[in-house]
Amino acid sequence: MSEKKIAIIDDDPFVVAYLRSALLSRMPGIEVVGVVEPVAPAGFGVYIVDKEFDGDSRGQDVVHRIRSVSPHSLVLAYSAHLDREFLRALLREGCEGAFDKGSLEELDVMMGIIESHFAAHASGDGAVRGLGDTVRAISGLLHEWNLRLANTGGAQSKTFGDA
Repeated sequence: MSEKKIAIIDDDPFVVAYLRSALLSRMPGIEVVGVVEPVAPAGFGVYIVDKEFDGDSRGQDVVHRIRSVSPHSLVLAYSAHLDREFLRALLREGCEGAFDKGSLEELDVMMGIIESHFAAHASGDGAVRGLGDTVRAISGLLHEWNLRLANTGGAQSKTFGDA
């Protein structure tokens, strides 16, 4: 696996081009590859995955396949369609974070996570993920989405962990 390679898996070529440009301007020297089909190519240190491909919710399947071919890579969701069921599915499949395409602040946070991932691997601290990393990733994702769901009000204000 090449730790300085990012795969953007999204069927929208404009999103792929935008993300690629944003990532390269912030992190010169990385390799960014756009993939417009819902597949899981091997050999990437970071995967950024959309939820929907041609109107079908296939992001969960993509994350599952990524975990099969690249279990130690950083996997992040970047989608305009982040609902409770999709977020639960992401957690089950081992996704480390989910970010809204419509938010520049979330894009900035996502890029910061990617930079931290690359820095950890460069220093040798991130060579193998342990249970603690997984628990921290899940806790962070739950916290973030509990805040989002609470801000929507009404029946949607149930926390992410509630059934």
